[in-house]
Amino acid sequence: MSAEVIYTASDLDRKRREVTDAARRGVARIRDTDGMGLVLLSARHYEVLDAVSRWHDRLDVAERALAKPSSGRVPRDFGDLTWLRHFDDDDLATFISEVRAAVSVAYHDDDLTELDQLVRDWRTTADELADPARRHVLLGGFAEEDFVEAERPGDAT
Repeated sequence: MSAEVIYTASDLDRKRREVTDAARRGVARIRDTDGMGLVLLSARHYEVLDAVSRWHDRLDVAERALAKPSSGRVPRDFGDLTWLRHFDDDDLATFISEVRAAVSVAYHDDDLTELDQLVRDWRTTADELADPARRHVLLGGFAEEDFVEAERPGDAT
């Protein structure tokens, strides 16, 4: 087993290619002159780590909101996901479950594509439910009298 290489700040100049190659492979650890440890990694990997961290916090906030009675929830209970307030408890629980699974996939695959698409889809649904008329159409019940036979165009006299 080989020891992990820790570069010095001066290696950033002298061994630039070696340090950046290490970062491309995962992470390059650097010890600054004051002893502070630094890491160099790809921007894409950083974005995934940042998003995974933010989504873990957001899901915790959403779970706390879900734990409150729905009648007592206010928009700020959802943090920066105030659009979640348009969902009922079942949909909110499903959202949390699906996003938690997508966060795990994003972390392990080092790819935010599926997570981003899932959140966009949920946000679109929330935007539709925010409008009372659309909400009624989407969630309202159907009665037999809501349906009538349609005449073929041109057959009407």
